[in-house]
Amino acid sequence: MRSTGLAMIGARTGDRVIFLGAPGPADATLAAEVAAATGLSGRTLVVDVGPEPRARVEAAGAKAGALVEFEWAPVTMLPLEGGAFDIAVVCRQLSGLEGHNRVACCQEALRMLAPKGRVVVVEGQRRPGLFGLLPSKVPGLPAADVTDALKTAGARAVRTLADIDGVAYYEAK
Repeated sequence: MRSTGLAMIGARTGDRVIFLGAPGPADATLAAEVAAATGLSGRTLVVDVGPEPRARVEAAGAKAGALVEFEWAPVTMLPLEGGAFDIAVVCRQLSGLEGHNRVACCQEALRMLAPKGRVVVVEGQRRPGLFGLLPSKVPGLPAADVTDALKTAGARAVRTLADIDGVAYYEAK
């Protein structure tokens, strides 16, 4: 069974995918699903800081039988050469960042892309009305904040792919 996140990312065999952040178990599982989809002819790299994300990513990769690489670095300053990835996934990072760091994260994601690549942002979505006041397990960020950060970072086109169960998916080129 394919997860919604995997379907929204759209990774295929041979794709090179970079994840900027994998803060929770579901994010590590998503990275492992993507690695299984890209196969050995592709590459899946997760960039995050801390021993917990690394341990979660390695465990999820082992469980899925997929090769997931891990690089220890802040998502706002990647120590990697740009233009090397087909898909850059910003995974639940923007809600934890403020202003210029939010834009810097998006700039780094765009910098990582090969010429025909794309950025996919996975972010919690605040519910409208009274439901938005209720506590949530997933931190939320208004859609306008996500699209503004991507546009300010230099994205030529930004669109919302879906908002499913409090998780929103955005695409930028």
